[in-house]
Parts: sequence; structure tokens; C-alpha cells
Amino acid sequence: MKTKRYYVEEKIVEAVIDLLKDHSLDDITVQALCEKAGVGRASFYRHYQNKEQILKDHAQSLIQEWTRDFESSAHEQPSDVFVSLFTHLKDNQEFYEILHSTGWDHILKDTIRYKLGVTPELSNLDAYQKVFFADGMTGWIEEWIERGMQESPDELNTLLGDYFINILSNLKAFYTAS
Repeated sequence: MKTKRYYVEEKIVEAVIDLLKDHSLDDITVQALCEKAGVGRASFYRHYQNKEQILKDHAQSLIQEWTRDFESSAHEQPSDVFVSLFTHLKDNQEFYEILHSTGWDHILKDTIRYKLGVTPELSNLDAYQKVFFADGMTGWIEEWIERGMQESPDELNTLLGDYFINILSNLKAFYTAS
């Protein structure tokens, strides 16, 4: 059974996604958002500090949901994590396209960085490695979204695997090409 808190948050998320199809986040007022969601301003502020927090919290919630699903199922290959992530993104395509089209894709990058444990306490080497991986993945994902998510998650995973093999085997040529 859904709690009242979950119901209010769900209605607000649905409303902001719908409103972002035609308006920028800056152009959406809290009042318009509340009217669309069918909730009062007090309910909005009980759950969120501002409109941006809706997007951040929802992205984090989706990534946490994906993580729970991924970690609770059996996987045989390390690349399964990518197919699983790409499937999650495809299943939530509307939300991620809205983030991208409104210029808020940094929320996905920040969420992935957070999930990978990028913190100021990390050693420099650990931080550089995690940020390289997180930002490379989000760049790959953002381009996939920009191009309309044409490939299936399996096809995208194959492209990524082929890219890794190709780039690693040709790294010297990659940097010396003019």
C-alpha cells in the first residue's frame, strides 16, 4: 500500500515531468506545479525545498531502485551492469529525456558520481578513476538520449564493449592521430 508521502511525491513528480514537456523549470511556478499535482503548497514544501530537488530526488530514487533490482538478481558477466543500467534508462526514457532536453542531465551525472562514492575523502587516484568512469558513462548515456535512444539496451551494451576493446587496443593511435 502506498503511503500518503509516496502518493504526494509521485503526483508532484508526474506533474513536473508533464509541465517540463512545454516549459522550462524556471518558468514553472510552485503554484502551477501544485495545481497540476492536486496538492497544496504546504504539502510541496513538506517534501521539497525547491523545484530542482524534485528532479534530484527522483533521479536518485530511480538509480537506487535500479541498484536494488540489479544487486538482487544473478549476473554472470561484468557487462551485465551496463545492460541493466541501459534497460533501466530505457524503461524510464521519458524522465531522462526530460532531464536532457531541459539541460538538467547533470543530475544524472551527480547521481552516478554519488552512487560510485565520489567524495572529498577519497585519495586523488580513487577520485580521478571514479570520476573518469562516471563522467564517461554519463557522456555515453547523454549522447544515446540525444540521439533518441535508438539502440536497444543490448545493442548499446555491445557498442560499448566493442568501443572498450577498440580504444584499449588502439590507445596509442588515438592520442597520436592528428
